[in-house]
Amino acid sequence: MTDAFAGTLSACAWTCTGAGGGTCAANGSGNISQAVNLPVAASVTFTATCTIAASASGTLANTATIAVPAGATDPNAANDSATDTDTVNP
Repeated sequence: MTDAFAGTLSACAWTCTGAGGGTCAANGSGNISQAVNLPVAASVTFTATCTIAASASGTLANTATIAVPAGATDPNAANDSATDTDTVNP
């Protein structure tokens, strides 16, 4: 799983929680680049806390992506990436 945070964000720290057999590293800092284990019907949830630059304005988009390892199958490749977009209100 990878998530490169926008340049207007700094001091990012994250946590991860697995459910239904999903596993991941418990926490870290900076951009996320972690191996996760996702058996059928499992999930992992990453939560990030960052400092946003005072000069930030407009919208902030963040995209997280998962890559399926060689030899594994993915019955729904359409859900391997997700983007969240929010309006910055300084």
